[in-house]
Amino acid sequence: MSFAITVFTNEGIIMASDSRLTRTAVERKMDGSVIYKCGIDFTDSVYKTFKCNERIGLSSCGNATINNMPIAGFINAFISNNVTEDSSVEDVAKATLTYFSKFTPVPDTHFIIAGYNKDDEKQHVVQTYVAENQIKTAETSLSGAVWDGETEILMRLVKPVALKQGNGVYVDLSYNSISFQCFTLQDAIDFAEYAVDVTIKTMAFQNCVKSVGGPIDILAIKPDGAFWIKRKELHA
Repeated sequence: MSFAITVFTNEGIIMASDSRLTRTAVERKMDGSVIYKCGIDFTDSVYKTFKCNERIGLSSCGNATINNMPIAGFINAFISNNVTEDSSVEDVAKATLTYFSKFTPVPDTHFIIAGYNKDDEKQHVVQTYVAENQIKTAETSLSGAVWDGETEILMRLVKPVALKQGNGVYVDLSYNSISFQCFTLQDAIDFAEYAVDVTIKTMAFQNCVKSVGGPIDILAIKPDGAFWIKRKELHA
């Protein structure tokens, strides 16, 4: 899996994601039984957030391999061959469905595409779901955030939750909303990094496959250009 988040404010857009790729192997026994070995190996050097052009970014989550190869190479090829400086966020969203739906099997990969269209200072945030052949457009008239992938940890922290009593009755816990409308661009950076980081650190203690981890990449997009806040680099 993965975790990716996009925070949008009137100053700009912040996109962030983790770097982990885990692999599940299927072992078939002589008696016909099947054993699934989840998370048998992993890497913390996968790219999941990309700059498409100077106004648009893209993050991926879900299936991170195609034909047993990391999806990052396919995303780079997609951007190189399908995205121009004139492309709109909506153009890129539609193109991701067309491009990745051609693979067999169709990957169960989700994308968040965000940025600004040419000569348009309005934020555009679109989510695409390849396996479902679906596109969802976020409402950006007010500041907010969208996230995808391993979302349960963050949802429990920032959304209303209830505690189930012994008699089966649910009691709402106190809830304080996030004031996205007051966010500066720096606040958006801090919240995006927090969202990925808290997912990584909470999952590290849980009895589960550690499918979110590694360095956090953060891309900032403003009407006049996109730039990296944090980006892991190749090294010896």
